[in-house]
Amino acid sequence: MPKKLFVFLFLLVLLPVVIYFSLAAKYKYNVAQDYQYALNGSLHTEIKTQLKQGEFSFSSPTKWDTGFIRVRVKSTVTGYFAEPFIEILSGEDVSVLTLERGVDGERYINLPSVSAHTPVKIQLVAHHLSIEDQQASLVLFSNPRVQQQPKILIISPHPDDAEIAAFGLYSQHNTLIVTVTAGEAGPHRYDDIYPDVQHQHQIKGKLRVWDSITVPMLGGVLPERAINLGYFDNTLPQMYAQPNSPVHSRHSGSSDVNDFRLQNLSKLTPLTNGAASWTALVNDLKQIIQNFNPDIIVTPYPVLDWHLDHKFSTYAVLDALQQLNLQQGQLFLYTNHLSFNNYFPYGAQGELAPIPPDFTQSLYFDSLYSFILVDPKAKIFALDAMHDLRPDTTWLKPSGAFKLWAKAVSNKFLLRDQSYFRRAVRANELFFVVNFSSLYEEKVIRSLKGAEE
Repeated sequence: MPKKLFVFLFLLVLLPVVIYFSLAAKYKYNVAQDYQYALNGSLHTEIKTQLKQGEFSFSSPTKWDTGFIRVRVKSTVTGYFAEPFIEILSGEDVSVLTLERGVDGERYINLPSVSAHTPVKIQLVAHHLSIEDQQASLVLFSNPRVQQQPKILIISPHPDDAEIAAFGLYSQHNTLIVTVTAGEAGPHRYDDIYPDVQHQHQIKGKLRVWDSITVPMLGGVLPERAINLGYFDNTLPQMYAQPNSPVHSRHSGSSDVNDFRLQNLSKLTPLTNGAASWTALVNDLKQIIQNFNPDIIVTPYPVLDWHLDHKFSTYAVLDALQQLNLQQGQLFLYTNHLSFNNYFPYGAQGELAPIPPDFTQSLYFDSLYSFILVDPKAKIFALDAMHDLRPDTTWLKPSGAFKLWAKAVSNKFLLRDQSYFRRAVRANELFFVVNFSSLYEEKVIRSLKGAEE
């Protein structure tokens, strides 16, 4: 066999293997599966429609604000190399939704928000994938509570989580933002400025607490409506395991939450003796919930979010609600760190954020809500105002600046961009809705917490 032919055949065999492992490494799940959601228990309207050449029309008997079409899609050959995406056309409205490379199966495609009884005509234009003619299902949700000027409590495990998940939502409503931790941990240590490690984390924590109080002003939320409780990064699981035993910061060395909490300007800030314990955290949240009386609490979905501070922040909210025995209200659950991977949602800045993967109908929800941002680009400024989302101060030195540049370039060309400026700046913010009254069913709590309880 000629050498060139041998090399060609070798590469031909090797290429699918490289593509397979590339997909497995990025998504960490088999992309040739149907998304399956437990819709039976949710409040929704389902309508069958005929999809022909990517086009369909429908009219709904009820008003709705969040909708999806469940449709079977299949990646083309180019869809293994480039990210497949769908343009969703409705009148002059154009939206884009990106799917996984190599996708093959049922997916839920976001619909334009048109709460009307009149017929709606929509065209799906596929790129790097095919959509065959088929009978598809429309799944429509109505969330009247968000149309009634609700009071919204945002639970942010760290400074910046509120902005990443819900900047658009909290900018449009009567909002109180509660950040659980100071955010003193993480890679931005300012070690090029301060040689002492604990001092680096003390400074970082104070900067990020200040961010959590002041950045919401970009969305119209004044410091009186933004509270940082000053608990310590990466300690919530330890607090949960021993509820009455105070912990200290593993990074700054502090054992008093007042080292960070005293920066608050809000009169709603709970008083504390400084002990960082689970009991103290739950009591803080109970006091805030009682004083503010929210209609909606926005908090991470524990089973969807791999970050332990996110999981346990919501555990504390659940404990507080159950101890208060609250029945009227809703949780809006989000994820900033999808358990599968750190690339979700896929695609470019400004596109739609879809519902995350579920292959086993394991995610519990009473409804789904997609908030459409009036000005998605405004979110860029809120994220850029957060110290931990900007480039580290290593750029002050030429060697550090080069490393940051090289990393940014490689992430761009190798499709490894995990930045929130791509993932969080979207046309919409999407939430799983769970009624307070559902939280007293053990099966619901198990579904929300998963195996981490």
